[in-house]
Amino acid sequence: MFISEKNYCKIKAKVALYLRPQYKIFMKPTSRVVLFFLCFSVLHISLQAQNLVSDLYKKLKVLDSLSTNNVHNDSLLIETITLAKKLKKYDVAVKHTANLINTYNYNTNKKNKAKALISQTDAFLRLVKNKEIVSRYYFEVADLYYYSGAFEASLAHYDSAFYYAKNRNISLQGLSKFGKGIVYVDIGDFGKASIALQEAITYFKKDKDTLNWINAKNSITILYGKNGFYDDEEQERNELITLANQYKNYPSLPSVYYNAAASANKTSHQKKRINYLLKALHANETSEYKDFFLPVLKLGLAAAYADNDSIAKAEKIIKQIELDSNSVTGFNESFYLDAKMRLTFAKKKYRESEKYGLAYLKLKRQSSEYEEIQEAEHFLSKIYKTLGDREKALKHYENFAKLKDSISNVQKLRVLSYYQTLYETEKRDLKIQTQQSDIELLHTKNKLKTQWLWFGGFGLVITFIIIVVLRSRSFAKKQQKLQENLTQRIMESQEQERNKVAMELHDSVGQQLMLLTRKASTLPDSSFQELAADTLSSIRTISHNLYPVVLKRLGFSEAAQQLINSIDENSEVFFTTEIGFVDDMLSDDEALHLYRILQEVLQNILKHAKAKSVWVEVLKSNNNVVLIIKDNGVGFNFNKALKTNKSLGLKSIQERCKIIHAKLFIESQPNEGTKVKVVL
Repeated sequence: MFISEKNYCKIKAKVALYLRPQYKIFMKPTSRVVLFFLCFSVLHISLQAQNLVSDLYKKLKVLDSLSTNNVHNDSLLIETITLAKKLKKYDVAVKHTANLINTYNYNTNKKNKAKALISQTDAFLRLVKNKEIVSRYYFEVADLYYYSGAFEASLAHYDSAFYYAKNRNISLQGLSKFGKGIVYVDIGDFGKASIALQEAITYFKKDKDTLNWINAKNSITILYGKNGFYDDEEQERNELITLANQYKNYPSLPSVYYNAAASANKTSHQKKRINYLLKALHANETSEYKDFFLPVLKLGLAAAYADNDSIAKAEKIIKQIELDSNSVTGFNESFYLDAKMRLTFAKKKYRESEKYGLAYLKLKRQSSEYEEIQEAEHFLSKIYKTLGDREKALKHYENFAKLKDSISNVQKLRVLSYYQTLYETEKRDLKIQTQQSDIELLHTKNKLKTQWLWFGGFGLVITFIIIVVLRSRSFAKKQQKLQENLTQRIMESQEQERNKVAMELHDSVGQQLMLLTRKASTLPDSSFQELAADTLSSIRTISHNLYPVVLKRLGFSEAAQQLINSIDENSEVFFTTEIGFVDDMLSDDEALHLYRILQEVLQNILKHAKAKSVWVEVLKSNNNVVLIIKDNGVGFNFNKALKTNKSLGLKSIQERCKIIHAKLFIESQPNEGTKVKVVL
């Protein structure tokens, strides 16, 4: 039995009355006994209070652990938060307040209760020591405001979440930017949305959070499609599909292909539309949402077949779907009505097509899906025109035209916003650059004045120095040219010698080792066979390193991809590649030197960069072959590295670029990664 704090205070007050000084000098024996028992009671109560506090701390520890493992149990979370506040353990209180807001927002839809928690928590938020907990709290509050439609408050709290996550939690930084991007999408600020989502992707890349990286790219893809940026949409989607296939179990890949089919239909690419839908069905076979996606994807394919005169295929799919009533009702109903409308029209059953079209339009008006309403109005106009009902055909066409103009105007405003945002960003950067240029120009003018003063006093000396310097530079250029020619001849001889040694190893030693391996297989001792096989494998590896045979057989693009795959398999670095076919633009010598440059750069990254991810891109641009290699490693001072003895690899890359008349660009700073670009 515990004594409450209130009762404990009452007992202390009574004891204090008994302990007041008495006017009598001597106490009776009975009074002494009473006093002894009162003192004993006070001591006992004090010990009980200490034990009570100790028990409360133990209880909080248990509740904290239980709440961490049951983040959606609101009653448990409330008990934990209440006790943590009582014991002034504010880190624990705010951590589980964030969990409780999440539960109210997503699971139980008690948004008003969640908002009440904010005013209670903000009062002691500054007392929280772990700022990562503060970041998580602000993120959950931002999500709450977003789903409540308070977009301005949501943006402010996403900014706070990002601020407190800085240098502490890359994942929360990325999620905060992602959240801002989604808010900007909803309020129609397309420019800021695009930039925020791109920033989120950079953080997800750093954190190697592939799932959220894919989700962010999917949002950008949808954003571009809705606003008519179809080229950008296709580029983003191709990158997204590559990432999703690398992730292997990305659950929403069928929806990515389905959205691609919708955009192909908008741009009248019907073959692409059908191809994307078939890919969606194939991807859906391994999706954890297979049962959810299957009716939608099949009905979409049926609609596409009906639009493209494949009536038998469309009819077969729809008959299969109609066997299950759940596949044509609820969420699937609009897809079913759309497919039936198109199929009956293709079969020239125009009255049936009208019935399905009107039902489809009614459903879409209820959900305010303007693009689908526009498409339904257009289709009904086509039906009534075929039936000869000009009045209704004109009515639906006018509705279609109004919606089209409205959506077009919205798109134009968003596009304008997008480019305005880019313009403001570039203008700000240009202003900073101009200020820096002005400072440098002022510094140069002052320096020039000083130089003229010195020149007036020491003109003859300076003239003499200039002559000496010019002669020295001329001599140095000649020496440098001779050195470059010598280096190029050495490198060419080296490649020839490598090729020769590689061929001799392959044709002579390799053949002999192969015979030795076969003979060893007849011996009873298997160790001889293993030794011979390992030796043969080593000889082949050495031969390949001396001269990559795959380069000669398959060309540069395939050889580069195999080189990267080999390094990827044997290292912890995350590689992303986009290698186009450029073999038709390269001679044998150019392909070899470009391959060696790629090989050298990747070896330098593995040895020195400490990078977690690398991007390799090979493309055609304005009749040029462009090789780009980027990493997020420690970077280096390029000019300083060239002056040291440790820059043999860089000098080798420079010489190879000179041999094939390519331009080399290297951008790198300490702790900011490195970008190497070769333009041939």
